[in-house]
Amino acid sequence: MDNFWSLFVGYLQTGLFILSQIYGGNTSLAIITLSFMVRLALLPLTLQIARRSQQQQIRLKEIQPELQRLKKRYQNNPEKLSQKTMELYKKRNVQFLDGAGFIGNLLQLPIFAGLFSAIKQGVGDGGRFLWITDISQPNILLALLVAALTFVSSALSPNMQQQGRTWFMILPAILTLLFVWRLSAGLGLYWAASSLVGILQAAILRRKPL
Repeated sequence: MDNFWSLFVGYLQTGLFILSQIYGGNTSLAIITLSFMVRLALLPLTLQIARRSQQQQIRLKEIQPELQRLKKRYQNNPEKLSQKTMELYKKRNVQFLDGAGFIGNLLQLPIFAGLFSAIKQGVGDGGRFLWITDISQPNILLALLVAALTFVSSALSPNMQQQGRTWFMILPAILTLLFVWRLSAGLGLYWAASSLVGILQAAILRRKPL
């Protein structure tokens, strides 16, 4: 297993090196390009998972009146309420856990972890990019930019609940800022590229709603 992981990360590092040479040794552009390529390649899968999540939310919203009636009818019988609720979920095809979506997300984890590892090692001795003097060191302005992209992605998400909407937009941005500002700018560029594809996905979902 370790050999397979090392081989996988090695392939990604090779891709990063090749792109860097194409860009005349510019590691930053190589990181951005490789990040875009990987995220765009996974976009059909992530769109499908997001669509399934939307469908579940729509079905859950549709059965809310029935759920309220069940709660009122069986308010003194929790066991019966649970049974009838599960029967309703099964009848209307509402799932607590979407198995296909869970597996799809699980399959993406090693890909992103491998890319993260390859970029972390590929940053090396750093280098300049735009206002960033050294991509091997954290850059607070880049972290703020990534947090802003996360906020936009959350704001565009069609799955966003109206209740507590503001916090669901702000909280991911704050957590992203706290995490990214400690990373090297090279990894911050990866995160920024990934966030841009996330915004593209949210825009597609809003443009073609269910």
